[in-house]
Amino acid sequence: MKHQLQLLSPGAFQSMAAALAIAQFGSGVQVMGAGKDGGRDLYFEGSLTFGSADGSTSETLTGYTVFQVKHHDKVSDSETANASWLWGEVKKELDAWSEWDKKDPRDPVPDQLIFITNVALTPVQNTGGHDVIRKNIKAYRDKLNDASRDIDDQNAILDKVQRRKRIAHIKTIRFWDGNQLDALLSTSDAVRRRFDAFLTASDVFTFISELTGNVPVKDSEPVLLDQARTELLSDGLVYFDDAGDRDNRGIPVHEVAIDLPVTFPGGGNRSTVLGHVLGRGDNILARDITAVDGPRHIVLTGQPGNGKTTISKLIVQAYRVAALKGSTALAANHDAVIAGTEAVLQKLGHELPRHRRWPLRIDLAHYAEERGHKLDESLMRYVSERISKKSNHGTVTPATLTSWLRAWPWVVVFDGLDEVTEPETRRTVIERVVEFVNNAEGDRCDLLAVITTRPVGYTESIDPTSFETVALDDLTPNEALAFGAKAAQVRLNGDEERIDKVTVALRNAAQDENLVKLLRTPLQVLILSIIVDGAGTIAPDRYSLFWSYYDTVVRRERNKPTMVRTLLTKYEPFIHQLHERAGFVLQQRSETADHSTAVLTEPELRDIVWHILDEAEFQPDGHHSDVLDSIIKSATQRLLLIAPRSDGFGFDVRSLQELMAARRISDAPLETLIDRLRLLAPSPHWRNTWLFATGRMFAEPRAHEHQAVVELVETIDVGAAERIGEHLPIGPELALDILDDGMARAWPSWSRRILAHGLHVLDALSAFNLDRALRILLRYADGGADQRDAVARMIRDDLTATANRLTLASAAEMVPAIERDLRVHERTLGLSFVFDQIARSPHPASPRVDWDALNEELDTSPHPDTLDPVIRGAADALEAIKNEVFTEEHEADLVACLNHPEAAEVLSAALTHVLPGDVGLFLQLRSVLSQRFRDPLGDRILA
Repeated sequence: MKHQLQLLSPGAFQSMAAALAIAQFGSGVQVMGAGKDGGRDLYFEGSLTFGSADGSTSETLTGYTVFQVKHHDKVSDSETANASWLWGEVKKELDAWSEWDKKDPRDPVPDQLIFITNVALTPVQNTGGHDVIRKNIKAYRDKLNDASRDIDDQNAILDKVQRRKRIAHIKTIRFWDGNQLDALLSTSDAVRRRFDAFLTASDVFTFISELTGNVPVKDSEPVLLDQARTELLSDGLVYFDDAGDRDNRGIPVHEVAIDLPVTFPGGGNRSTVLGHVLGRGDNILARDITAVDGPRHIVLTGQPGNGKTTISKLIVQAYRVAALKGSTALAANHDAVIAGTEAVLQKLGHELPRHRRWPLRIDLAHYAEERGHKLDESLMRYVSERISKKSNHGTVTPATLTSWLRAWPWVVVFDGLDEVTEPETRRTVIERVVEFVNNAEGDRCDLLAVITTRPVGYTESIDPTSFETVALDDLTPNEALAFGAKAAQVRLNGDEERIDKVTVALRNAAQDENLVKLLRTPLQVLILSIIVDGAGTIAPDRYSLFWSYYDTVVRRERNKPTMVRTLLTKYEPFIHQLHERAGFVLQQRSETADHSTAVLTEPELRDIVWHILDEAEFQPDGHHSDVLDSIIKSATQRLLLIAPRSDGFGFDVRSLQELMAARRISDAPLETLIDRLRLLAPSPHWRNTWLFATGRMFAEPRAHEHQAVVELVETIDVGAAERIGEHLPIGPELALDILDDGMARAWPSWSRRILAHGLHVLDALSAFNLDRALRILLRYADGGADQRDAVARMIRDDLTATANRLTLASAAEMVPAIERDLRVHERTLGLSFVFDQIARSPHPASPRVDWDALNEELDTSPHPDTLDPVIRGAADALEAIKNEVFTEEHEADLVACLNHPEAAEVLSAALTHVLPGDVGLFLQLRSVLSQRFRDPLGDRILA
């Protein structure tokens, strides 16, 4: 055959079958999506002309015609084996159509069945595939018509009669086999072009150079090739500096990456990132011919250190390799990366993408910072400029790239949305991404878009009709050990003694109930292995793990004959302070629109060191200027965790920056620290810093600090009218984050109080990210019989009167699937029954929504007359939400009211009349507040 149909994935083959059927028989062909379709991949009602591709033979089929697509993923060299496989598929379908007494029989029975298959049937008389299958179909019908074999069993006779009637209704069975499809593709140029990425045997760039109908793209082939080759070697690198190894070499991502576990809302379908993304990408995703039902693009959420960026690099690298493989324009280094990537994919149970999409990875923080005031320009313009910078062969224009997107499938990974924090910048970046996707959809382009972000603060639910949201899951102990062993092999470069030491320590940690909880993310596994390799001790909480890592780096540097050792010997406290202050300043700076990827310039770093020395009564401008110069000089190479970048200095890993910011915040009397934590608690940007700071408080046996944290969480929504805390609390979410962090695990009395407050996430009209909340609760319950019993008891005792009935019902429905995902202990499985029991128990009547009472309270509440316009503006905004005409102007009026303490108190009190019973109002106010929580706070923290 001319076209290599075996290269198509099952989903792509179904899309091609649909496209050819529509091209041959017209728009009356109805295409069914993937999933349960009642045996109908396509169907047609009316008269159609069915014949050979060259038109030499034809027949008219009238009535109801069903098309069934049969894709053989492993076509054999044996024609007999292929025909046997196809007959097996046909027989299964005939059996299904003949079923008449099952719950949902296939109805109506078609007048004609047409099977579309990539298997080529030979025309040899009597023994060829066509004749063999025709004989088998005749024998199938004859068997049903043969009354001589009937036994004296009325039920069996009735069954046979009914089956015979149904099969007799199918008057004609025909085939489009591989040969027929090959001929149809040769005559249907428009259809074939949409599948070139599958069917083109040469590498992608050879294909571009041979384009005849698209001159701009053809002329840009050298630029596109330069970009792909360059990024194959540069963008495909990860750095172990990111988690503590001071060896500053980049390591190809395929040498260290693993396939990460991923879960879906509602549970029950734990898969892997590569399996899900590459599987999705192997479908045609152009909206007019895709076989994928529902959203086609993906938002991938993951906690800090879950490996979002590393896995995004591996995804894009897999597509680069698929596009470049076979090219003659490659160096030995390119070939080595291609071979290594293909080998690791096979080891992970995957193959190179069949659908050779042109790949891009866009770092959204860099994009936001580089474009700045130009964010109103199209994303395609940014992409064209970036590609052009990587080539000596000229430039590529946005118009050319748009033509290339229309001509060839793409995959674009938008990495790090969580690092774009400033509200207006974030909103604009999301708009540009959605605009890019929508334009591609409108042009019927075959695009796969993937966005990565942390779950905390991701409240936008980006275009749910186009994007599904999936979550990176915690590593299982076995997955953690596999990653730890692989990382040790790469990092320790064949030092078997040290590798054995690390792998043994990881195995021991996996069997320790206190330490196994640390083996949850690739970053934490890597840090733990570095600590062990450095002869450090492992503490069983996350804050201590990260701080022990820093201590390990310090001890390692003390043993090396370098300038850093000299500095540590004499000035170690100052080096610690430098890290803490630099971490805080960078975390503070990255809140703003123009510093998403914050760095410190050399003068700024020098200024921090100068103040540290000055506060210690050194003379940085005089006698001790050499100390200042030595510290700055060391930083230009690397000073512990502070590393040089092209435009300044910073931390390679955001979590380490957040650790140091937390220590800076914590350097205060307890009362001041609690005020700082209260200020930062609503902010998603500061949440990980907040958890490190509270984790530090629990890392020491100081009961008064533990009590302060617990009481902060329990009372944080009291008197918080500026964010409507009474009705839209953040305390339960904070409690679950603390529970998930594990910082209070060693203190059962505090853990129980935190658990009790966290369960009140179920009081909400619509619990945001309910799936994640339930996973945290179930992981906690699975920690032992006492913890499981505590969860069950508190659900029964504390939630019966307060929990929202619909939220509880959703939880009860989701819990069994999540239990299966988490593979919880048998004793934990009973929690699903507890949720169900409480959901079914009598609850107080739903609160009445009384808008008249709200307006009356707003009008009559005691407040200064000067606040009337502010309060009335908020009332109009609430009315706009009610009438679904809410605008940015209404949002501004609402925020203005919340910004005034007395007006906010009035509004919060009045909302008692409507908010507890109005889901739409609840969701809109939560959306407004989620944007407000992103307002920069850095200047207020140390004030």
